[in-house]
This record gives sequence, structure tokens and C-alpha cells, in this order.
Amino acid sequence: MTHAEKKAASKKGRIPLKDRIDLAIIQEAEKTKDPATNTVPRERLKQAYEYAELLRSRAVNNRIAGAIPGMNWVERGPKNVGGRTRAIMVDPNDPSKKTVWSAGVGGGLWRTNDISVIAPIWTSINDLFNNIAITTMAFHPGNTQIMYFGTGEGYFNADAIRGDGIWKSTDGGTTWAQLASTAGVANFQYVQKIVVHPVSGDVYAGTRNGLFRSTNGGTTWVKVLGAGTGAADNRISDVEIAADNTIFAGIGLFTTDGVYRSTTGNAGAWTKINTGANGFPLAGFERIELACAPSNALTLYAVTQDATTNGVYQILHSTDGGNNWTVRSNPMDADGGIGADFTRGQGWYDLTAAVDPNNANTLFVGGVDLFKTTNSGTSWQQIAHWYGGFGFQEAHADQHAIVFEPGNSNVIYFGNDGGIYRTANGTATVPVIETRSENYNVTQYYACAMHPAAYSSHFLAGAQDNGSQRYGSLGINSTVEVTGGDGCFTHIDQDQPQYQFTSYVYNNYYRSTNGGATFGGITNNNNGSFVNPTDYDDLNNNLYACNGNGNYYVILNAPVSNVFTTVTVAAFNSGRVTHISVSPNTAHRVFFGLNNGRIVRVDNANTVTPTATNLTVAGMPAGTVSCIAIQNGNDNHLLATYSNYGVNSVWETINGGTTWTSVEGNLPDMPIRWALFHPTIPTQAIVATEIGVWSTDLLSGGATNWAPSNNGLANVRTDMLQIRTSDKMVIAATHGRGLYSSDVFADPYPDFNSDRRIAYTGKPIQFTDASYKSISWSWNFGDATSSAIKNPVKVYTTPGLYTVTLQINGAPGLQKVKTSYIQILPNRGIPYDPAAGGNFDVNALDFGAETFSGTAFERGSSAVAGKNGTFSGSNVWVTGLTATTYQDNTDARLWTPNYNFTVPGIYTLKFYRKNIFEIGWDGFRVEYSLDKGDTWTPIGAVAANWYDFANTGGTTSFPVNQPYFNQTRAAYTLCQYDVSALSGNPNVAFRLRFKSDGSVNAAGVAIDDFEIIGPVNTPLPVELATFTGKAEEKYNLLQWITLSELNNDRFEIERSPDGYHFTKVGEVKGKGTTTNTSEYSFNDLQITERNYYYRLKQIDYNGENRYSGIVLIKRKPVEIGLVNLLFPNPFSGQLTIVFARTIKTDVTITFYDLSGKQVYTTQQKPEGIHITLNLQNSNLSTGSYLVKVVVGDEVWVGKTFKD
Repeated sequence: MTHAEKKAASKKGRIPLKDRIDLAIIQEAEKTKDPATNTVPRERLKQAYEYAELLRSRAVNNRIAGAIPGMNWVERGPKNVGGRTRAIMVDPNDPSKKTVWSAGVGGGLWRTNDISVIAPIWTSINDLFNNIAITTMAFHPGNTQIMYFGTGEGYFNADAIRGDGIWKSTDGGTTWAQLASTAGVANFQYVQKIVVHPVSGDVYAGTRNGLFRSTNGGTTWVKVLGAGTGAADNRISDVEIAADNTIFAGIGLFTTDGVYRSTTGNAGAWTKINTGANGFPLAGFERIELACAPSNALTLYAVTQDATTNGVYQILHSTDGGNNWTVRSNPMDADGGIGADFTRGQGWYDLTAAVDPNNANTLFVGGVDLFKTTNSGTSWQQIAHWYGGFGFQEAHADQHAIVFEPGNSNVIYFGNDGGIYRTANGTATVPVIETRSENYNVTQYYACAMHPAAYSSHFLAGAQDNGSQRYGSLGINSTVEVTGGDGCFTHIDQDQPQYQFTSYVYNNYYRSTNGGATFGGITNNNNGSFVNPTDYDDLNNNLYACNGNGNYYVILNAPVSNVFTTVTVAAFNSGRVTHISVSPNTAHRVFFGLNNGRIVRVDNANTVTPTATNLTVAGMPAGTVSCIAIQNGNDNHLLATYSNYGVNSVWETINGGTTWTSVEGNLPDMPIRWALFHPTIPTQAIVATEIGVWSTDLLSGGATNWAPSNNGLANVRTDMLQIRTSDKMVIAATHGRGLYSSDVFADPYPDFNSDRRIAYTGKPIQFTDASYKSISWSWNFGDATSSAIKNPVKVYTTPGLYTVTLQINGAPGLQKVKTSYIQILPNRGIPYDPAAGGNFDVNALDFGAETFSGTAFERGSSAVAGKNGTFSGSNVWVTGLTATTYQDNTDARLWTPNYNFTVPGIYTLKFYRKNIFEIGWDGFRVEYSLDKGDTWTPIGAVAANWYDFANTGGTTSFPVNQPYFNQTRAAYTLCQYDVSALSGNPNVAFRLRFKSDGSVNAAGVAIDDFEIIGPVNTPLPVELATFTGKAEEKYNLLQWITLSELNNDRFEIERSPDGYHFTKVGEVKGKGTTTNTSEYSFNDLQITERNYYYRLKQIDYNGENRYSGIVLIKRKPVEIGLVNLLFPNPFSGQLTIVFARTIKTDVTITFYDLSGKQVYTTQQKPEGIHITLNLQNSNLSTGSYLVKVVVGDEVWVGKTFKD
């Protein structure tokens, strides 16, 4: 294979369409539709959720009756992938505009309070939302505490995937309630767009059944535009409000209509403004995406979908409010596979546009990729490519949202199938676009697999539109995409784990024979289903798959063979395979589930003439079989599940299929997607459902009692469960929240991890217990300190290597020792020459190696050509001392000491390199940190003795236009760079970061004689380890720790209300000169504001000073703490409210149902600190309620349940 062919093969998983969402949706609709109505009644999920809440409210000692005890789940990520995102909203209540809302169509509603950082902290708002396709968000401009989101993707023609109306918040997004007027209502099953009129506050909802308006906050709705109401069709594609409050609506989703305009929004007051004669045609298009210019009420754009090709038809521009239109040019994608149709045939789905808020001539559009025009569409600049090819930066494929920060031309957000992206320089010719999907876990998995080794964290999982992801560490992972495109079913051979398989859509597979390090393609075959069900025979190495109606595929000896054999089975009755289970008990026996409801046992399945037996009996559903669970050791005991609404979903046989009994019991009506038997108690089982995992402690026919078992797991669609024989670990692949694991069936086992293995002195390290079934903890951190809490934070004050030990449950036999687990790097002065440690022969612990994936930096001297020998002395740092080549997808980092650059002057960084890389692809760069390793920034450009590869072509190991070292250096060669720009900083650290792509490797790199030349700087006179703040009841508490001090006279405490203007509020004397750790604190008693910023000014005896970082303390609002307790909860006749203090005024108490409707209110005066409500005659029905308590301007909201 040529070099070019190898590179093409390495990207093969990416090159196909990043998905055909219509095919995925059609398949899902077939799997879940109610056979009686032929539709997917997703509104029933709300009833299922409420029933789950009822069961939880009746839990005793955290156990719900019927549930298998001890089922706790741990999130495993990925934290670096994201998922399909259509709704983005900048929070209007945050003056800094850093708070952003984002919604995944499978992962629910999320919020971050600081989107500006590379790795935002995202918070999932409500577990129920994870099951709703959230498509649009809006807020009331006149009352920004009021927000709405709409559900249901109505963009495609498969009339099956429904939302569940509109949800509303009246407290800035703290709580949300479904609008009763939209719950289960056909008009609101697909809500494409919500807008709120900036003056009247009227809410407009664009749906598949027309444009509806509410003038009372969503209590009632009136259709104002659509078929029979001023238009030819109902299918609203977009709604926008211009700068002068004129309302525009586009109509057409797989139908042709046009653009309508109204100044009032009233029914009968809309004008169709595509006349055919005014430049906007009457035909040839379907979907319409509109964009109004915030700076010019008369300027708007329309981007239309071609009615024939489903790609882009026209981009039209109007400068007179839509009276006349001009056809502009379409962007030309540099990717020849996309070209002039920048949606690549998916204009009905991934099409979005937005106008610069300050420049009506600047328009951004997105399809597969992103484009920008600054001349109203006369010409275009491509600004990103879906895998970083053709010289452009990478932004994930399939754009669904472009949102400007209000009034800001530079800050723009992009929602796509990879999550959420952001730029902070939107006015640039090519804005720098960066992902903000770190910690935004809305990944939609179809399947998962586990390495057979006990306690291993090596998993594979196939993700919709985000490839097949490989896990490798404890806790929440950053994963590696080992194969691309749509990731589907995955398998790891359980007795020969060097063999691993991933899949793309249909019968397209990838195989690894080296334990998942690299994957190669198996001959492509586009038969079967879009997400094609498979199973792997671990003992006999055969892969079974769906092929077509009435047959299946088998690849015999799949670790070697590429041959697909078709096996026709009459007993399938022309049905299509929807599930496959290889028997763990009988050789070459395979159970097949079909889309006609049949369950067929096939013996000698590895032959073309097998023996097949239909195991289904009268009374079983004619739906889609989603899983066949087999008891280990007993093929006669099966559990079968069906994924359709409206059918009995769980069936059990104990005699091999002669008879079946429904064990659905009390399960609500929802899709059931997978099942597992308890590994040692076969009368117990767990199932994967549309709202997480449920379990039963006794399979007992119709009396089976199931209960939600979601502790730690979101109420999200769960597609697959897998259990590992060696340690009984269970993992769950969710379709919207990534991967989870549970130790419910396992024995206690100690283990732990930390958020960093390398750190500098004074930096906190978060340790996390990752044990199975731990109930107590005893930590030893290797420096004579310890902890007894589950997840401690540790600060090391002395450089060195530390062995960390964790013992759980007080048992000496349950102890995990990780030798030299933590490395703490030192602070060093300048100059720093090879003799000080840079020759790697002395002060060996000055440098540390961190490996995210692949080949590690190692200290020594390699004999491998291309990286062999040293420049001086005996040791270098080299990527793999003995490895002939580095691994695919390597990400290895070499950390230096932390240096003091305080003294102004000229600083030069130097080292020597020897390397062979894959030219044009792999290499390393130098990064610096000014905060002791919390954040890193690349340094330098292509220059003499520095970077030799500009990286303008994209698709390399580093982002496009970020240069690095790549060219071969057969002998040790000097590298040096002027780093004087970093002078004045007390903390400057460096790391060398090596990365490789997914194929074609070479020897690697060796580094020697690291040196920094500059003015004399000793290590910092005062080394501040931590500085924290906390809001106490009546004051703000500041605390800080120093590791050492030199001539330290005092600390002055400065305070600011805005983070910019500081004044002194106090001072604390220093310790002078000491090498010991010192602790300080200060109480700020003069507090009048909610928020304060603080910093320390450290002053030496000679008057020299330096500042610390800034700490923000946010005090709680006054309404917190009004009520201490509601009891009993649940209640029947009486409910007592216990207050946090004596209340002497009247109290207003209001009950709301979960739709937000007020159902009961009363005003009473407390008896001391409590009120007892007599609710016998209140007409409150059984169910959940929100209780709002108001005392003056104090408000408290809680939740209760009435039996």
C-alpha cells in the first residue's frame, strides 16, 4: 500500500457522510413505533418519568421496592466529544455573557457559567430533558427570567420522532415546567423555532402544524399562520424578528411554500413576499432558513433547500424588508466531495445562517462546513472543514446553529453534531474556532464492549456521528476516536482480546489485531440495517450480522478473514434481524431477534445449512426484538425484550421457548432496549430503557416488580448493557449521556485515580475513589499525610516522587498501592543550564513524562535508529526507548521545572533534537504555562532553529495553522527560541508535546540538553500554594498557604466589586524567611454586596511587591434558607412547613402541578416556625407538586408528592 493509500485508509472512517440522519431516524421510528398507531408516542415518556418519580419517593433507606439493591452508576465520559446540538442561548441574566445554555437532541439541557474557558464546567439541568429532542430556546426580552425551550425535530420526512411540546422557566432557568397547553398536543410535537416579541412578550412557536402565538405566556395558543390561515402549508421551517419587530416566517419542510411577513403577527395579517417576480421564486425550493440583520431592519437573507437534490438551492438577499430579492452566489467548499452544495444533500437538516449584529453585509452560513461573507454573498470565505482538511481548521460536521453573543460581532457560537464551538474573533477573515464541548457529555452511543481483564478500563463504544471511541482510564475519560463516521456495534474478543472490532453503518467493519492500538478496514458491504446489529462468537472467532430480509451474514474466522457469507433462514419468515445473541453455552448456537417479532434459535450457525427453530408463540408481540438475554450455563432460560411502545416489552422462557411468560409487570409503556440476567441469581435482571436502567429482584410473571435503578445515571435512553465475566462489572451505553459503569454485581476491589499525575508544588491534586463497593477509605499520600474521606484533595509542598496507597472497608487485603504515582516538579531559577538538570543526567526528577495515549517519553538512551544515542552525557528523553516506532494516536508530554522569569531581560530557550517523523503529519511543539500547569499555550512560529512545518494543509496531528517540528533530523540539531515575551512572570513552565495521527509511524524523537538562558532569577521569595475564599454567614473568609518565604514583610488584602478596581481592606504580617509551610487567613467583615473579588499584595522588607491571582466570592441570595423542611413527604391529608426562623407575617403558599399550572393557594400566619396545612378537601390528586412559599420578598420553592 502506498503512503497516500495508507493515509486514505486511516481516514476511511471519516470520509463517508458524517451521517444520513434520515436513515437513522427511520430505523429508530420502526424500532419504537406503537404498532397500533404506526407512530412514536414520545409524549408517553412524561408519564413514565412521573411513575419513576413516584417509585423513588417511596424509597426506604435509598432502596426502591423491587429494585436490585446497591445499583450505583459512575459516569465514564467521554468528556471531550460532545454530540448533536441544535439550541444555543446566551443567558441574558449574566452581564458578563459567559453563561450559556446549550441543548443536545439526545442529551438534554445544559448550562455553563463560563463559556470563555477552554474546558467549561457544564451542568445538566434535568434528567427528564435527556429524553426530549430540544431544538430551540428563547427568552422574554422584557423579563429575562422567563425562558422557553421547544422539542421535536421536525426537519425530516420520517413522521415518527416526536417531541413533547414547550417548556417554560420563570426563574431564569433554575426550574422548568412543561406548558400544559402543549403537553401531548399534536400541534406541538415538532417545534422548530420559538421567538418572543421584544415589546409585547408574545410567544411564537413554529411547528410542523403551523405558526402558533400565545399572548399569555403559553397558557393558550392561537394559530396565526399556516394551511387555512393565510398560507398554503403548515410546516414552519424558521421564524425571525427583525430590528423593527417585523416578524418573518419561512414555510416548507419537504413541501414548497415561501416566506411570510407581518407587523402584528395576527392571523390574516401576513403577506407572502416571494412572488416570483420580485427575485424570490415560487418553486424549486423547500426548506427556508432566514436571517435578519440586527443592525438594519430592512436587510434579511434566505437560504433555501433544493426540492430536487435536497442540497442548497439559492442564497437570497433583500435590502428593503423582503419586497425585492437578489440571488447571491453559493459558497464553494474546498472539499471536492462537497463542492457547491455545502450541505452535501442535507439542506433539509443541516442548514443555518446568522447576520453579524453590527454589520448587515456580514453573513455566516453552515451546512456540512462553515462559511462567511462580508459583502452580502457576492463572495465567500470558507472558515472551517469537518475534519480539518484542505488547509482549514476543524469544526465538526453538520451545522445546526449559529448564534452571536448579543451585540458582539466577535463572539459567535456554532452548534453541530460534535457539540458546541466558539470563536472570540468573528470579525477576522478566518475566525479562530475552538470546541467548547469539553465536559459537555451529550454523546449518543449505540453500543459498547469491554476488555475481558478484570478491573480494566479498556472499553469501546460506537457513537452516532462521532465514531468509535476507546476508553483507557478510570473515572470520566477523554477518549480516542479509533475509527470514524457513525460508530455502531463494537466487540472485543473475550479470550483473545488482541482482536477487536468496530463498525460503521451497514456491514462496514474495522478490525484490530493489536489490542485496539490500530484498526484496518474489512471489505465494505452496504447491506443490512443502518445501525447494523451484530454479535461476536468469542470462542470460535465468528462475527454474525444482519444482512437483509430472511437471512444473516457471518464472517468465519473474523480476526483474519474478509469474506462475508450469506445464510438464508426460512424460519425468519422474511423478517429482518434486529438483534443477535451468540450462546455462551452451546457451540455455534445463535439466537436471532427479528423485526416481525420472531425469536429464532439457529444451531450450526457457522454453516450455510443451519438448523433453525422459531421460538415465538401466540400472544407475543409482532414488534421489534431488541435483545435476547441468555442465562450463563442454561440456554433454556431466556429473557427477550421488545423496543416498541404499546406492547408487552419483556418476556421470559424457562424451557427454551416452548412457552413464554410476560414479565413486564409494572414497567411503564416505553421502549426496552437491552436486558441482562444477574450473573449468579437468574431470577433477577436489569433492563435498559428509554429513561435509564430498571431492575427487578424477582422475575415472577405478571407480578414482576420493576423499579428505576438510576442512582448516578441520568434518566436517558440507554441502548446497551454489557457485563464482564472476570469481575462482574456492568457498563451501560446511553444515547445522549455517554458511558456509565456499575459495580452492583462485583466484589469489593480497591482502586483510585487523580486528575493529574504530574504537578508543581502547591497545586491541588484531586484524588478520586474508583473502587468497587467501597464504604470507608484510608489514604496514605506518601509524605506522612493521610485522609479518610472518599475523594480527597491533596497539595504537595516538596518536589519528588510519591507512592499513594488506598485501603477500603478497613480490610488490609483491600489495599491498592501505586508506586511513584505522583511526581511533583520543582521550582528553578534562571539561568538553567544542562549541568543544573537539563542534561538529564543530574537532578533526574526535574522533568516528568505524562502520557495521554500511545507511546510515552522515557529517560535513557535508545538504540533505535533515528533517535539513538545522546548529544551529551548518558541520558535523553525519547519517545519509546525500545519501540521501533511510536504508536498511532500518541499524545505524550514532557514537563520541565517551573521557572522564575520575574526579572526583565532577554530569555532564550534551547535544546537539541534528533528525530524521524511521518513527514507532513506527526511531530512535537513547545507549550508554556503561567499558572503552574493549569493551562498551556503553544509558543513560537516557523523560524530558523525552531519550527520547520507551518501546518497549513490541515488533517495533521495538530490543528491547522499551528506549526511544529516535523522534518527529519538525522543528527542532534540545535533548537532555540526567544521567550523574552514571558519575562516578568513569576511562574513559567514548559512542556514538549508530541502527537501522531491514526496511521503511518516512524522512530520518534530524542531530546537532550534543555537550557534556559537569561538574567539571574532565584526561585520566588514567597511561594504561594493556595488562595481561596468562602462566604460565611456574616463575613467573607480568605485563606492562603505559602510553601516558603524569603524576606516577606506582609500581605495586603485588596477587594473589588467588579474585578478591576481594587482597594485595600486589611493586611496580615508575613513570616519573614522560612522554608516551612505557613497558613494564613483574613475575615472581611464589611460586606454589603453579593459578589466580591479579592487579591493578595505580597510585600518584601525592601518594598518590592507582587500580586496573587484573583478569588471571587459569591454570597447566597436571601431567599435560600427560608424553609427547612416539608413533612411528611409524601403526604396525604396534612403537610407541615417548617421555617428556618420565626416568621411573624402572613405567608402565601401556592401549589403547582408539573406543567406549571397553579392548583391550590392559601395565605396563613405561622405558629412560631411552622404552618400545618389541612389538605383533605383541597382536591389535590395523587402526584408530584411544586410548593412555592412567599414571605415578603423572600421566595422558596420545594417539591412534594401527594399519595
